[in-house]
Amino acid sequence: MGLIESVMLLLLVSIILGEFLERFNITKIVGELGTGIILGPAVLGLVQPSDILSGISEIALYFIILLIGIEVTTETLIKNIKPGLAFTISSFLIPVSLMITVSYYFLGFPLVQGIIVSVSIGIPSISIISILLRKFEFLRTQSGHFLLSSVILTDVCGFIIASTSSNPSRIPFIVTGLALFFVAYFILDYEVRKHSKTISSLLNTLEPNEQGEGRILAVVVIGGLAVSVIFQAIGITFVLGAFFAGMLISEVVVGERLQGVLTRTLNRLNDSFFIPVFFAVSGLSVVVPTLYNLELTSVLIAITAIVGAAGSWIISRKLIDDVRPKSVVGILGGRGSVGIIIASVSLGASVISPTYFTDVVFGTVIISLIFSAMIRKTDITLLVEPQRA
Repeated sequence: MGLIESVMLLLLVSIILGEFLERFNITKIVGELGTGIILGPAVLGLVQPSDILSGISEIALYFIILLIGIEVTTETLIKNIKPGLAFTISSFLIPVSLMITVSYYFLGFPLVQGIIVSVSIGIPSISIISILLRKFEFLRTQSGHFLLSSVILTDVCGFIIASTSSNPSRIPFIVTGLALFFVAYFILDYEVRKHSKTISSLLNTLEPNEQGEGRILAVVVIGGLAVSVIFQAIGITFVLGAFFAGMLISEVVVGERLQGVLTRTLNRLNDSFFIPVFFAVSGLSVVVPTLYNLELTSVLIAITAIVGAAGSWIISRKLIDDVRPKSVVGILGGRGSVGIIIASVSLGASVISPTYFTDVVFGTVIISLIFSAMIRKTDITLLVEPQRA
């Protein structure tokens, strides 16, 4: 099957299957991954993985992560860093450390592969959790911002761990490069916000039509690619560069109108093409798992589900009083895009095999389905009860 036919078939089936599953409150990602699994070598063999499809998938990934960064602000991260860090440690770092230990010493995983699989299964997805926070209106609570900040920190930690584990000899260089980048980044972010009116006025001098908006989008895309190149030079995946580049773009800087234009444009591109194609292409790499592999993966699922949930529950009881702990645990259990992205990048770099990638897909889907059922909009507790007459 040719390239155009392959992309058309993947896109068509992933959209239909994703929309169908969403009617049953199952995330579209399950349908999009399922499309690749069904059409790929694991089942029907109609579409085969190829370098060209992988290239399209990388471009799609760039735009997906760029938009996630645009929807997050450095202000949200800085203001809520302490509670966010507490959730990151309890719901991610502790269970993932235990998963790595068990996978290496007891399950027979090679160390690097054990790290990648554990991080990919154990990491919450900022895109999935952002959707959950909006869907259940948790962003109107202070706790919603705590959780969003936690997921930002967690995902950054996950990308860094995954990148450094595959090349430990370069860790000193990577750490130094990241330290210099973050110093320069926050200085730039401060200066950009300080001169936001000037920047916004400059951008608004462009013609307020499709041509002018196209130029602004081109500037954003090129700037994001430049930051991605810097991260690749450091030795970190370009994905993290796209994320931080997106974070520099905010309503404060570019203005409400241009922010809306950028967000709507990227949302349409992502929802209609990049997201379904990326996950469908990722699904092509899934192989039929053996019973032994399913048993091993089930152990890691149990660790992140039990230990991570317990940590989230304990911290939420201490720090959160406007959302009940059960829904906090359910939100932080949201898995999907980020774990699949880390595993896909590692698979593309030949750090893990298709078998381990299949473990990740199985693990992330199961965990996300289990925890999403715990979330209830009614678990928002009003801090000020209405007075009785």
